[in-house]
Amino acid sequence: MKNDKLKSVIVLTVICLIVTALLAVTNGFTAPVIEEARQKKVEASLRAVLPAVNSIREISPLPEGTPSTVEVVYVINSENYAVVLSTTSAYSSGDMGITVGISKDHEIVGVKLTSYFESKDFGREEYPGNFIGLGADTIQGVDAFAGVTYSSKAFKAALADAFTAIELIEGGEAE
Repeated sequence: MKNDKLKSVIVLTVICLIVTALLAVTNGFTAPVIEEARQKKVEASLRAVLPAVNSIREISPLPEGTPSTVEVVYVINSENYAVVLSTTSAYSSGDMGITVGISKDHEIVGVKLTSYFESKDFGREEYPGNFIGLGADTIQGVDAFAGVTYSSKAFKAALADAFTAIELIEGGEAE
């Protein structure tokens, strides 16, 4: 009886080791493919907000005091910025993903809503388009979208956080 228990433990251990080895081999093959797909998705998002992308450099680490909504900041073509943001609102069922392109003159040149989980849409293209050409001082002048006021406010606050992050990166004091 004791011998049977020992055999069972050994067999289960061997099975676990084989499964672990197979998973490691599978991960070795799929990890580069997954990373390449992720990178292509990031680049597509960046090209949507700054179409003439020739070079991309990620700012890492982000400066102390960078708002928590800012996930990643990229310098595009050595002079423009692309900021990837994630925010939520009071009635949100998931994070709102935003990528914003900001020119060297600190104006929004492109905005893409990359994820949005509300039941009422506030115009994935129309509403973000209202911010094109605006700077940190003028984005608050865009009205909230009726019916999704909290999401609209969260969206605007995230865009303001993008400007704060850029100011910190450039060595200025955040307001």
